[in-house]
Amino acid sequence: MDVRVFGPPMRFWRDMPASLNLKSFAFATNIYVPRPRFTFPEYCRAHGLPDLEPCTMESFAEYGLWVQRTLLPDVDPECVSRVRPKGDGFEVTRADGATLLARRVVVATGLTGFAYVPESLGGLPPERVSHSSAHREFSGFRGQSVAVVGAGASALEAATLLHEAGAAPELLVRDRDVIFHGRFDPQRSLRERLRHPNSVLGPGRKSWALGRFPMALHYVPEARRVRFTRRYLGPSGPWWLVDRFRGKVPVRLRTEVVGARMEGDKVRLDLREDGADKSLWVDHVVAGTGYRVDVDRMSFLDPDLRARIRRVERSPLLTRHFESSVSGLYFIGPASAFSFGPLFRFVTGAEVAAPVVAKHVSSRGLRTRVVTVLGERLLRRTSA
Repeated sequence: MDVRVFGPPMRFWRDMPASLNLKSFAFATNIYVPRPRFTFPEYCRAHGLPDLEPCTMESFAEYGLWVQRTLLPDVDPECVSRVRPKGDGFEVTRADGATLLARRVVVATGLTGFAYVPESLGGLPPERVSHSSAHREFSGFRGQSVAVVGAGASALEAATLLHEAGAAPELLVRDRDVIFHGRFDPQRSLRERLRHPNSVLGPGRKSWALGRFPMALHYVPEARRVRFTRRYLGPSGPWWLVDRFRGKVPVRLRTEVVGARMEGDKVRLDLREDGADKSLWVDHVVAGTGYRVDVDRMSFLDPDLRARIRRVERSPLLTRHFESSVSGLYFIGPASAFSFGPLFRFVTGAEVAAPVVAKHVSSRGLRTRVVTVLGERLLRRTSA
């Protein structure tokens, strides 16, 4: 097969603050390749790093680049600016204007371009509100008051790093409490291992079942599958943040931002806190509110092509081969989660998706040109 891969590998992870850690176990964060001795734990041990948890995003990015340089050295780091239908395949245009034809296209852009900022913050000028993913470090906020919205790892980490950078953060959480997971004990008793078997998604029977039967949810009715995927493994923080966060970052629980506007030189947030209307004035707002996949935000896909893609929520609706309603167009990674379940929101889902897609594509003819679109800056560049 003639395979071309476009986009800067691991850019999303390389742009994360170097001090951040992965929430996942090392054994659940392998770059899946059909070769031995390329797992993340093996890489960690060879470099004197923890081989279970915590593992830094920086080390994971370096590991991914090592895998790419060793096994896939011909990746073209140029971004793709457009994919449009052409005959019985696709015309793929690079950012520099060069084009090529492909019978199949695999979209593997991860979370790029899907950062979610609540509509209630939409009225603020861009210099006063940002998504947590936009920051590699927070020293520029020293001496400023910052509201951090959210209760997941990204919000908790942003609030902690803001405090450590000399800012005055305050965390706004809709739920009744902030949840932190405890440290995993690899020496658990047999009873505990039977009650809560470990898995690529963490301890628990449901997580174990999702890892052992990864395609099962694809056959569950859509409404139930989407509801389960959205709710499973909800917002939480890792154990290594507890001591750095507790008692240092003020938290407002049962608090929702219902509006935001500039008032003088301050951001005024209108809150609904435990049923009462309140206001908060800050210098900046950081949205640690996660990501939402939306086909219409994949601006590199031709508008007519996007219109032909059937949806589940805003994500592409996929067959059991990860193929969309447009023949020859595949989606893997977080874009496939609503079709297959929460396992596919994470790196570990590639161990299932990659061989399924490769087998399906290759079964359609060995003389097929396949383009895989990577690139963690692709969407931002093409929408600029």
